[in-house]
Amino acid sequence: MPIDFTAISEAFKAAIPFIPVTLRLAFIPLLIGSLFGLLIALARFYQVPILGRCLNGLVTIAKGIPVVLSLMVAYLLFSDLFDQVVTSLSLPIRFSDINREYIGIFVLAFTASISLSEIFRGALAAIPKAQWDAAASIGLTQSQTIIRVIFPQMMPIALPMICSQLIVLIKASSLVSLVSVVDVLNGALITATTSYTFLESYIAAAIIYWALSFAVEQVSHLFERHYTRKVVRGSVL
Repeated sequence: MPIDFTAISEAFKAAIPFIPVTLRLAFIPLLIGSLFGLLIALARFYQVPILGRCLNGLVTIAKGIPVVLSLMVAYLLFSDLFDQVVTSLSLPIRFSDINREYIGIFVLAFTASISLSEIFRGALAAIPKAQWDAAASIGLTQSQTIIRVIFPQMMPIALPMICSQLIVLIKASSLVSLVSVVDVLNGALITATTSYTFLESYIAAAIIYWALSFAVEQVSHLFERHYTRKVVRGSVL
């Protein structure tokens, strides 16, 4: 079957306006996931009583749940419970008034938190114990050691994997169509509903996803080189 390049061009133009949606669905969960992932990693790495064990179980369970399943479960729970809660509180808002994008961000942020916690935990384990001893010898507290010594050395180790996680989130954002959010993929498919050029629409969406992933990877490489040169080779104390 010959490929219609005109249809690819039309699908490409239709998808471009939805690039900000895809970027929001990737960057916002990454930021939220980085914060919670770091907290989870610290609690697990330092074996915080009770909390550390609970988080170990949560991470083990969450790693085995597909993103698409999490999206569907979150959507069904929100749709069933949200109206009941706001009605009991006499609030005028309803589930139909909520932007479905928030559900996608919530689910992707949860998924990113689990993945990033493993990334940060591995980076923490890669820091030699001698760094802790050196920091303690000059009177730094544990929190000061983490902020001033461990964290600057941990980031160059974790940065390539954080970049990979961002690319994973960009690709995973295509699943939000299940909760009625229009992103790059669904924007590209708009033209296919009338012309039935679905293959061309998928090709156009693939090009955009590849371009976004390539841009993220290149920026990450630049940042990684400069950060490593300035921080790792310098004195962190």
